[in-house]
Amino acid sequence: MKDKILTIKNLSFAYDGSNVIDNISFDVVSGCFLSILGPNGSGKSTLINLISKVLKNYRGKIIINDSNIENLNSKEIAKLIAVVPQYSDAGFNFLVGELILMGRFPYVSRFGREKKQDFDIVETVMEKTKTLPLYKKRFNELSGGEKQRVIIAQALVQDTPIILLDEPTSHLDINFQIEIMDLFYELNADEGKTIIGVFHDINLAANYSKKAILLKNGTIYGYGEINDIITKDNVKKVFNSDIYVSKNPFTGKLYISPTFNPVFETPAGARDVKVHIIGGGGAASPIINLLYSRGYTVSCGVVNNFDTDLNTSEMLGISYVSEAPFSPISLYSQNKNLEFIKSSEIVILPEIEFGHGNFSNLVSVKEAQELGKKIIVIEGKRIKDRDHTGGKAEKIYNRILRDGALVVKDISEIFNKI
Repeated sequence: MKDKILTIKNLSFAYDGSNVIDNISFDVVSGCFLSILGPNGSGKSTLINLISKVLKNYRGKIIINDSNIENLNSKEIAKLIAVVPQYSDAGFNFLVGELILMGRFPYVSRFGREKKQDFDIVETVMEKTKTLPLYKKRFNELSGGEKQRVIIAQALVQDTPIILLDEPTSHLDINFQIEIMDLFYELNADEGKTIIGVFHDINLAANYSKKAILLKNGTIYGYGEINDIITKDNVKKVFNSDIYVSKNPFTGKLYISPTFNPVFETPAGARDVKVHIIGGGGAASPIINLLYSRGYTVSCGVVNNFDTDLNTSEMLGISYVSEAPFSPISLYSQNKNLEFIKSSEIVILPEIEFGHGNFSNLVSVKEAQELGKKIIVIEGKRIKDRDHTGGKAEKIYNRILRDGALVVKDISEIFNKI
């Protein structure tokens, strides 16, 4: 078990008599990368300012390495915590090199001067943050992104065990955002620095954090492992925003995207209508999305893992039947699919390519028809051109059409048949 480096106990803080932070408690272990997330006004930046002792007159305790920060002076705090603020304002128009060197002030005696070690640390950090070419420039001559890089460098030369980030990449272009976040990640992973950051970009937080705190109205709505905290339901309740939550196929990290569906009025009785959609190759995804957005109860199957239809189902939180990637549909999965079909009123067959591996999906549609389910077929590309089973799929497909399936040419026509 790693030691606790930060403990917050029953912390409250008020502006003008109104609580911005309301009786929160949590611990942070040494070497954690923690993201603080929440909507505007939830208390994120206030919490950072309290931990760094910028704000005082709070109730509760803030303990760093077993020391109450109320008992620490500014130099002692500065040896424990470095802060990268949201806004880049140096106050005076210093040279960049001078400004970054100021980050070494906790280690310089009142009447002393910087030592070789201080200059060496400054040079190393400036190389890491790509601020070395700016060494002799005036701070006010820099662009917004360059200023932010200088402020980050100044914080890093403090060489503290804890780094607090308050929207550290807000003024940076996408390339340098990633470079700076990679740098913080390396400091966390390689040097054991504890990183506590406020982020508006949930994807940025999810890609680098180990843990997350969700703040809502100054209280902790959730605190834990990033994968447990960033969920569709949690984000909906904290941000009042519908999102998709999935995993980046390349990094395996969480990926969040907003839903851009227009808000439709739910047709009367839609929530009581269960629709099962035959999936495969992403053909079901637009139909799933369309029906889900109108309030219908939707399920999907059988789809292989890593299929877009499975990802869409996961993002929307709907039930699905899956099969191992590149594997034929097993008898177990086929039976599970039939269970969904039996509990549905309508089965929709999208414009799917059929091979021997997913042929049983077509058999399941025929069984649904024999059970008296309403079958809606999306017919675009000819079945002859989608049949890779030597004619078996075309034969059963034509039987489905002949025995009364409703045919539409475009998914927008589905509502005319439901």
